[in-house]
Amino acid sequence: MTDPKISVVFSSFNGAGRRLQQMLDSMLTQNFPFEQWELIAVNNNSSDGTQELLERYAKKLPMTVIRHPRPGKSGAMNAALAKARGALVVFTDDDVEADVNWLNTLAACAEANPDFGVFGGGILPNWEHYPEGNPLLDWIPMGSTFAIADEEPSGPCDPTKIWGPNTTVRRELLGSNVRFREDIGPLPGGLFAMGEDTEIVSRLSRTGVKTYRCAEAIVHHWIPAASVTEAWVQKRGERLGYGMPALFAEDVPRGIRIAGIPLRTWVESADWTVRAAFLYLLPRSKKRFWAIWKYYYMRGYRAGIRRYMPTGHGSQQMTQEIAH
Repeated sequence: MTDPKISVVFSSFNGAGRRLQQMLDSMLTQNFPFEQWELIAVNNNSSDGTQELLERYAKKLPMTVIRHPRPGKSGAMNAALAKARGALVVFTDDDVEADVNWLNTLAACAEANPDFGVFGGGILPNWEHYPEGNPLLDWIPMGSTFAIADEEPSGPCDPTKIWGPNTTVRRELLGSNVRFREDIGPLPGGLFAMGEDTEIVSRLSRTGVKTYRCAEAIVHHWIPAASVTEAWVQKRGERLGYGMPALFAEDVPRGIRIAGIPLRTWVESADWTVRAAFLYLLPRSKKRFWAIWKYYYMRGYRAGIRRYMPTGHGSQQMTQEIAH
C-alpha cells in the first residue's frame, strides 16, 4: 500500500462531551482525497464516550484509533507519531473545526516551499459566545492565551509563532526519535507546563530547520465561554510561567539562589506581588489585570525552575523525557 501524503494526528481526553464530533465532521468535509491522507486519533485515558465516538467515525474516515491509557497529551501524541506514515505530519487538537481546504492547502504549501520543514497555519477563534464588550479582548495576547494565529501573512516566520492546533512537520525530520517531551503538556488536574508544541518546533529550529506560515490553511479553535474571564486567563499565566524554564532555560537568571530560586527571580516576584496586592481592590483595568497576571506567571515560573532546573546549571541538567 502506498504511504499517504499526510498524517493528521491528535489526542482526546473525554472529548465526546465537548467538540470532538464537530472536529471529526470537519475531517469528513476535506476536499483532499481520502487515499492521500490518514487520521490517527488517540483516546487518552477517556472515561466518557470518546472511544465509541471515534470508532463510529473510523467507519467513515481513513482513521486509525489508538488507546493510550497513561494520562498526558504529549505521550498520547508520541503514540500517534509511532503510527504515522505520511510525508507530512499534521498536529492538531480535538476541539478545532477545519476549513474544507485545510489539508489541500497544507499539501500545496509544503510542495511550493521545499526548503522549509515546519509549517504553521491560520488559527481563528471559534467562540462559544462572542464576548461582546469584554475588555479582555484588548488586553490579552490571543496567541499564548487561546492559541489564535490570525494576523500574520504567509511567509517565513519565527518558530515561536507556530501553534499546536495547526502545526505541520515533514516526517523525515522527526525520524524515530524526535518526539514530544512528556514532561511538558496538558495533564488532567493540577498544574502542568504549557508549550509542548513550541518546544518540539524550537528544537527542530535549533538544528537548522526553517519554519513557514501558511495563512490560508485555516482551522477554527473552540473557545468556551468559561475561558473568557480574568480569573481563567490569569491562572493560565501560571501554566505559561511553569513551562518557561523547560522551554527557555537560557533565560533563567544565573547567580545566587535562595530556596532553589534565583535572587533576581525573587526580586521580580516580590515586585509583582506588591503591585497585584495594591491594585486588587481597585476597579477593573488593564493595569490591574496585568499585575495579577504577572503575579500568577511568576508563581508558575518559580515552580517551573524547581521542576526543570533544580540544580541551576541550565538546559544540560534538564530531564529530556522523550519517548522512543
